[in-house]
Amino acid sequence: MTRRRLAIAIVAVAVIGPIGGLLWFESRIEARLSLRPEVGTVFPSLPGLADGESLPASPGRLRVVTFAKAGCGNCDRTIATFRRLLAAGEADFDLIAVVADSDAVEPGGTGIRHAIADPDASVSRSFGVVHVPLVFLVDENSRIQAVTAGERPETAWRSFLGIEDDAH
Repeated sequence: MTRRRLAIAIVAVAVIGPIGGLLWFESRIEARLSLRPEVGTVFPSLPGLADGESLPASPGRLRVVTFAKAGCGNCDRTIATFRRLLAAGEADFDLIAVVADSDAVEPGGTGIRHAIADPDASVSRSFGVVHVPLVFLVDENSRIQAVTAGERPETAWRSFLGIEDDAH
């Protein structure tokens, strides 16, 4: 009888242990997602900008705030697409990149108005970043108009920005 009880206990631990781990992991993801600012709300202050206080004023201009991770190909391609749209004059917005796991970020090239290094990913965590790239579209009044996570084709980013797709 003892072997049978031992076998039952081993099976119970083998089944319940991973389920408990998954439930714990899911609760951590849900807790982080609950920190993400929602569409229609004012975009929270963003540490690391020149004034150190909040997203800069942008009268009459949209802002695209992209949370990325150093070495993330999807993030690099997303930022490159936004830069291309800016360089081609197809859209007029300020591009702000927050790059996790990076000690220093240079704006460099066309388009990035602010590049914020987030070496310990604390800024990204405080904005509920789970998947990168995470992109916020913020209006001139600092209200979030849209938010999406993951890489998209250029046509989807054009739609996200409200660019008419007649020429493409």
